[in-house]
Formats: sequence, C-alpha cells, structure tokens
Amino acid sequence: MILVVDDDPSFLENAQEILNRDRRVFLAENAKQAFKLAEDLGFSVALVDLDLRGQNGFELIQEMRERFPDLPIIAISGAFQSDTLETAKLFGAVEVLQKPITAAWKPVVERIRATAHRR
Repeated sequence: MILVVDDDPSFLENAQEILNRDRRVFLAENAKQAFKLAEDLGFSVALVDLDLRGQNGFELIQEMRERFPDLPIIAISGAFQSDTLETAKLFGAVEVLQKPITAAWKPVVERIRATAHRR
C-alpha cells in the first residue's frame, strides 16, 4: 500500500489514478491525516510533498522517519529545484521526485518498495 501526502486535490487525484493501477493508494492532505493512516494501516512506501500548506514537508519527513523508521519515504515537489529536493534526503527521504507526476514515477516507487521488503 502507498501513502501520498499532498495538499493539492488535483495532484492527489492524478497520483491515485497513476499509482493505483498496481497498488492500493491512500491519500492524505496534511500531516494529521498522514499519521492517522500510517498508524492504522501501515504502508510499504510514502510520498510526501515538501511544500504543504501550514506544514514544513522536510519536518514532516523527519517526524515520519522517527515514528515509522521502516517506512521508506519519497520526497516530492514541483516548487523546489533538484538540489533542494536532494536536501530532503538529509531529513530521511530515500528518494526524490519532481512534479508533475507521470507514469515514470511508478518504477521508482516499485524499486523503493522492493528494496524496503528485502530489509
């Protein structure tokens, strides 16, 4: 199962459409929803936007890593340059993806999921 955290409803809709073909996808618009879903359901990977309204995505990644240390997190954003996205790895992201979402994201998500299952 995949968790996608983003405050843009159209992005969430696109993510569900693209990623839901192979895996169950759950959507959260903020940190509170993300933590509730992660606690209740457990996920094999989470995609977290770095530019959330009212929430620092970098801090959210760091908090998620602390609360769910085995959950691989992919940082996503359309607002940041690639070097800023790479900084998300210092906060605990295992990979970064630049928006907009495309079908090219699917193999990256699957690779991260597969790597996590081998640990």
